[in-house]
Amino acid sequence: ECLESKEVFELLKQIDSNCLVVIDGAYQEFAKAKDSNKAICPKNLTEMFPNAIYLGTFSKAYGLGGMRVGYGIAKQEIIQSLLKLRPPFNITTLSLAAALEALKDQKHIEKSIQNNLTQMPLFERFATEKGFKYTPSYTNFITYYFESPLDSTQIADYLLQKGMIIRNLASYGLNAIRITLGTEEQNKKFFMLFQQYLENRN
Repeated sequence: ECLESKEVFELLKQIDSNCLVVIDGAYQEFAKAKDSNKAICPKNLTEMFPNAIYLGTFSKAYGLGGMRVGYGIAKQEIIQSLLKLRPPFNITTLSLAAALEALKDQKHIEKSIQNNLTQMPLFERFATEKGFKYTPSYTNFITYYFESPLDSTQIADYLLQKGMIIRNLASYGLNAIRITLGTEEQNKKFFMLFQQYLENRN
């Protein structure tokens, strides 16, 4: 479940100010675009709660998943303490350069978020039409849950054989798959292959 910002703040009010609280904002760009009530402003967060640190990433909306670069926003005292623990070369020079360029390309970020907003309803509709349960998503992925005789491992293997990689959640004890949304063309291919799988198994 994706909490509203006021719910997060209410929770933080209940936590001792001596306790460090980490807020994971990996999917914040997608969440706040879908529902402004989910938006958490790092500046407001750290001003209201000096014991909080906000973590963000360039792996999602910014499209730099392979670069492994993120950031933290917190009061100076917290950052100074964390710097003592940081390894000297925690990210590569290339990753840092890519992150700086990504910050300049606001059009790409807006395009990525808009694609997600446009394509997510198609995945929700597909699940509804096929009778799959799914988790309402405020991210760039959606999770489908299956009931027997459908099996997530067989589905994942079939899609892999067709050149499409999705995440099988069987190792988490779930008969489910997680699909990261792609371009419109990639998503159409997913729907086509999944439909083929359903038809071939009957």
